[in-house]
Amino acid sequence: MERAAVRYLLDTAAWINGVTLPEALPQRVRRLLGSGEMKGLCSLSLLETAILHRLGRLKLNGTLAELFAVGLSADLRLLELTPAIAVGTNELPDDFPGDPFDRTIVATAALLNLTVITADSAIRDAHACDVEYYPFKPPRSRT
Repeated sequence: MERAAVRYLLDTAAWINGVTLPEALPQRVRRLLGSGEMKGLCSLSLLETAILHRLGRLKLNGTLAELFAVGLSADLRLLELTPAIAVGTNELPDDFPGDPFDRTIVATAALLNLTVITADSAIRDAHACDVEYYPFKPPRSRT
C-alpha cells in the first residue's frame, strides 16, 4: 500500500489550536486542516505539547492523553527526527530563534519540501521554508 504524500507540516500551536480552538482559526486554515489531505506533524511536537501542559501554558478540558487521541487523526502522519533533520537545525539562518522545537519543525519542512502552517511570525519571517501563515486571535473569555 502506497503512503499518501504530505504537503503541509503543522506547527505545534497550529495543531493544538486546530484540535482545541478550531473556530479561532481563519477559514482558509480550517479548510486546509479539514480537507482530509494527509498532513504532517513532527513527533517532537508531542513532547512540546506535554511540556507546555506540564508548565501550565496549555490548559485542557480533558487529559493530555485525550488530546493526543483526538488530535492524532487518520489524516495526520507523525514525522520522526532523523540525522539529516538534526543537522538541518544547525543550518538555519543565524538570526533564526533558538527554540529547538521551532528549529526542528522548520528543518523538517525544509528537508522534506513541506509548507509549515503556523501563526509564528518568526518562522514566517525567517524564509527558511515555505510557510502558510495565519494571525491567531484566540477567542475572548466571556464573563
